[in-house]
Amino acid sequence: MVEREEMDNLLLRYYEGETTDDETLLVEEWLVASEENRRVARQIQTIGLAADVAEISSKLDVRKALGGVHRKMRQKKSSRYQVLFRGMQRAAAILFIPVVISWFILYLDKDEQEIQMMEVKTNPGMTASVELPDGTEVTLNSSSRLRYPSRFVGDKREVHLVGEAFFSVVKNDRQFVVGTLNHSEVTVHGTEFNVEAYGEDGVVQTTLASGSVCFSFMSNGRRNQVEMQPGQQVVYDIEQGKVTLKRVNVDVETSWKDGRLIFKNTPFEKVLKSLNKRYNVEFVLKNASLKQNSFTATFTKQRLERILENFRISSNIHFKYVENADINTERQIIEVY
Repeated sequence: MVEREEMDNLLLRYYEGETTDDETLLVEEWLVASEENRRVARQIQTIGLAADVAEISSKLDVRKALGGVHRKMRQKKSSRYQVLFRGMQRAAAILFIPVVISWFILYLDKDEQEIQMMEVKTNPGMTASVELPDGTEVTLNSSSRLRYPSRFVGDKREVHLVGEAFFSVVKNDRQFVVGTLNHSEVTVHGTEFNVEAYGEDGVVQTTLASGSVCFSFMSNGRRNQVEMQPGQQVVYDIEQGKVTLKRVNVDVETSWKDGRLIFKNTPFEKVLKSLNKRYNVEFVLKNASLKQNSFTATFTKQRLERILENFRISSNIHFKYVENADINTERQIIEVY
C-alpha cells in the first residue's frame, strides 16, 4: 500500500504530466477507490495549479506546504477548521497565490462566509477538474478559465466560461446558466454537455451529451434561443450572429475530458486543432491540399511524436519542428507539408 506522503508527491507529478505509465495506472486505481481519495486529489491539484500559475520553479516548497496541511488534517476532527486555517496559512505564505486562499474559503461555515468569486484556470496543454458548490462537476480543457461564486444564491446558478469545459450538472429546481462569449448562454436544470468558447476562434460550440439545454445568443441586438436534444451541437458564429444546429458524434467531441483523442472521419484541420490544445503546439499548414484529408483514429497516452509518426506512415504527411530563437515563445511551432 502506498503511504500518504508518497501518494501526495505522486499526485503532484501526475497532475504535472510527469508520471510513468505504471505510476499513472497506480494513481488512477487509487482515485477510483474512494470519494475521500478523490477529494484529497482535488485539493492537491488545486495547490499544484496555483504553483503553476505563479511560475514557482521549485516544487520543494509546494510539497513542504502540502505536507504541513496533511499533518494538521490528521489531528482531531473537532478542531478541523482551526487546523485547516493554520495549515493553509503556511501554504499561502509560501505560495502567495489567491487561488489557494480561495480553495480554503470553501471549507468555512457557509452560513458565516461572504460570497466570493472563485476562478480556476488551466495552463496550455493541461486539463483540470473542479466541483462547484452545488456538486456540479466541471472538467476544464487547455487554456480555459471558469468563474463561479463560492455558493449559489437566488433562483439561478450562474458561472462564466472562456475556453472549453465539460459540465455534469446536478439537477435541482434552480436553473444552471453558463455564460460564454458575446453574451451567449447555455441554460439547463441537470444534464451533461460540452462548451467550447475560445476568444480567438470567434465561435461558441455547445454539444449535448444527455438531457436537454437551451442555447441563447445575440443577433441584430435581439436574443434568440435554440432548444437542443442529445447528440446535437450548436455552432454560434459571433461575427455573423448566426447558429448552425447539427448532429455529431458526442464521444468524438468530448473524448478530451477522458484523456483521449478520437477522430472519426475528422477533417485534418480539426485534427490539428485538437493536437494543438492537447500538446500546446502550433501547426503551420504549408500544403493547402491537406485540408481535404480526413482521419479516423484513437489516441490515448501516446506522445505527440508517436502520433505524428502515425500520420507520416499512413498518409505520407510530414512534420518539421521549427527552431525558434525567441526563448519567450510559448508554443513549439510545427510545419506540416
